[in-house]
Amino acid sequence: MKILIALGVLIGAGAAVAAGMHGHRMGMMKHMISARIEDAEDYIDATPKQRVAIEESKQVVFKALQARAQSHQADHGKLIDLLTADKLDTDALYALANQKAQDLQDLAKVIVPEIQKVHDQLTPAQRQKLAQKAKEMREKHMQHGFGGPPGE
Repeated sequence: MKILIALGVLIGAGAAVAAGMHGHRMGMMKHMISARIEDAEDYIDATPKQRVAIEESKQVVFKALQARAQSHQADHGKLIDLLTADKLDTDALYALANQKAQDLQDLAKVIVPEIQKVHDQLTPAQRQKLAQKAKEMREKHMQHGFGGPPGE
């Protein structure tokens, strides 16, 4: 699950990319996610074949995120122009929001099949081991106040 979760996190990263994450921040994101995936591979004793498949899927996802970032660098400028205009064009804001939603759906069409490929490479025992580790990590974060209910 941790590998699947890490790849799934990339869907959320797509929103950050759309918001302008590129260059150094994109490199840091890639490094952090790669490190988590490698740790998960070690944790489940992934075979060399599994590692190759996971790496291939990871690269497909990163490539899709980078392409998206490059094609949407102008969106920030469009948003600023819309928000600073004398008259707010709500139709244009809706169009921009709809385009962002469509972009995320298109990105999911790339990422979800890669998650499927990784899922299919793992044994049921490996998936259960990762699921248990993910559950433990979530509980640990909840105890330390990360992701808990507001006010705790």
